[in-house]
Amino acid sequence: MVSGRSQGFPITGPPAVESTRRRLIATLFAGNAIGSTAYIGIATVSALIADEITGSTSLAGLPATTGTLGVAIGAGTLSWAAIRHGRRPTFTLGYVLSSLGAALAIVSIVTNSFPLLLAGMVAVGFGRSVGQLARYAAGDMRSEARRAEAISFIVWASTIGAVIGPLMIGPTSAFAVAGGANELVGPVSVAVVGFALGAILMVVGLRPDPITLVIADEEGAGGDGARPFSELLAAPSVRLSIAAIVVSQMVMVLVMVMTPVHIKANDGGLAVVGWVMMAHTIGMFAIAPVTGMLIDRFGPRSMILTSVGIFVGSCVLATTAVTASTPILLASMFLLGVAWNFGFVAGSTLLQHGLAVPDRLKLQGFADSSAWITSAFAAGISGVIVTETSYTGLAMFGAVLALIPLIPLASSYRLGAASPT
Repeated sequence: MVSGRSQGFPITGPPAVESTRRRLIATLFAGNAIGSTAYIGIATVSALIADEITGSTSLAGLPATTGTLGVAIGAGTLSWAAIRHGRRPTFTLGYVLSSLGAALAIVSIVTNSFPLLLAGMVAVGFGRSVGQLARYAAGDMRSEARRAEAISFIVWASTIGAVIGPLMIGPTSAFAVAGGANELVGPVSVAVVGFALGAILMVVGLRPDPITLVIADEEGAGGDGARPFSELLAAPSVRLSIAAIVVSQMVMVLVMVMTPVHIKANDGGLAVVGWVMMAHTIGMFAIAPVTGMLIDRFGPRSMILTSVGIFVGSCVLATTAVTASTPILLASMFLLGVAWNFGFVAGSTLLQHGLAVPDRLKLQGFADSSAWITSAFAAGISGVIVTETSYTGLAMFGAVLALIPLIPLASSYRLGAASPT
């Protein structure tokens, strides 16, 4: 069954054939792979650009902060625009803005302008938000029984960007220097081209608009999308979904960003940093297809509970790494990534349960915006916590924060909320 009616365009009509849905999901996968490659590449060198322009290490983290702000703004803006205009034009717009933002970053290198770099990174964030929202678009085109599988498939696409993005920095930098340009222009140029290709892919491949092929849950099929936002947030399953998404992102960022600093402070080399962060990335993205199958089998609430347990375990394990202990940090950072994957995918799956399409879109944008804003806050306070306490204190704080989803989870079970088990 295809869902009811959105504000501004019909989404009724005959059910789409399975091959069409598979093609659209594959297009979303390819777009996220390209977009994540572009984003991770420019995000990796943004601190270097800032340091070169300003000569101040203390300002080097600001481009990442404004980029995160751009993701948050993009998630909310594009979701709300999709209610009226659909996902194809809004996803295309997000990638176009990102390509222009990356081009602005190149101008900032040439003109030595820090404000232009910050503005460009805000626009770049919109492309990352498209990659995040694509998981919802894929999930909407699957029934409840297969929704997590589709969401995890799109999340898995980020593995490609996590591997290819950093690997392209060296060759593209050398190519830029050979052409007489600043070496940092090379990696940023990849972002310009990558986001542009993502926009073209959305225009050409995302036909028909995924929002016209949504499969509605039975209890949400008759919704008119006019429910007040406060009423949506009052639903136990919605509160649990948002808590899982936001807390997963926040705890992961909180501990992850200071782990390389902890390693270097304890005389660990860059090779150790590389291995530990690779383990973390594998935990975050590579296992996503398995996550989808587990959620479809056991239900999102059970997997959110599992996520909390793994988060606590990974953080407690990290507290024992009082030195740059490679085995302990490899294990703890891998588990931190796994916990994020379970909580993030399960929360995203549950957020689409029993809701009309416009209500889904409003909540999806709100959840992602909240997640990126809180993760930016987590990144900002992580250094302060380590300075005032220690890396062990930071990990313990992360373990406590990871328990927050237990509150709406208990409420959901106690009230007998209509959500998957």
